[in-house]
Amino acid sequence: MTCLKRLALSVGLLIGVTLAQSAMASVVMNGTRVIYPADIREKALQLTSHDAYPNLVQIWVDKGDPTSTPQTADAPFIASPQIFRMNPKAGQIVRLVYTGKDLPQDRESVFYINFMQMPALKAHDMEANKLMLTVSSRMKIFYRPQNIRGTPEDIGKSMTFTLQGNGSNQRLSAENNSGYHAVIREANLLVGAKPVNVAKAVMIPPFSKVQWPVKGASAGNQLRLTLVNDYGADVTTDQPVQ
Repeated sequence: MTCLKRLALSVGLLIGVTLAQSAMASVVMNGTRVIYPADIREKALQLTSHDAYPNLVQIWVDKGDPTSTPQTADAPFIASPQIFRMNPKAGQIVRLVYTGKDLPQDRESVFYINFMQMPALKAHDMEANKLMLTVSSRMKIFYRPQNIRGTPEDIGKSMTFTLQGNGSNQRLSAENNSGYHAVIREANLLVGAKPVNVAKAVMIPPFSKVQWPVKGASAGNQLRLTLVNDYGADVTTDQPVQ
């Protein structure tokens, strides 16, 4: 049995504590999201370890279940290698391959790649019950067909914002009319001199809409959107409220 297999099997013998918090991860993936063009055969992902000790890393992809595990992974992607040892201060290339059937060609589809790190075990630890700290990180994969109208840079201009109801029942309908996912860091309604926050950390799928509760808004107000682009950078745009 290889060293990696022994390490993987030993995980089941340990008392594990998993932290699903990317900020604590010392094994990191370049970028903040994965853009997977539909016309490529595979996507190379770069991982880097900042630890002074070796780690065992396992990767899987799911369709949107944040509690997924390598055993329940259900997305049509294969990561190769799926489990590997990372030496201290070293890097690793992982190849991501789409294996599914045809997806809608007029819009993006989103999946999630997970990678879990755990300290590599010494031989004398294999038989012992030990408390082991593992860290799990999660990142979006945007599967992007070539036939989507417009560009990702035009997402803000493709959105419409419409007031509905009044008084305590007033809502702002935010509609994404593009084939791209609108990833919104925050949305602030400009009413008077002070921006009023109406949403944070929201992703609106293609050709979908959400509603946000608002107060005192009127047609003609501006909504200041902070969108996250393909590179993880913030892009701010002001759009009219109808």
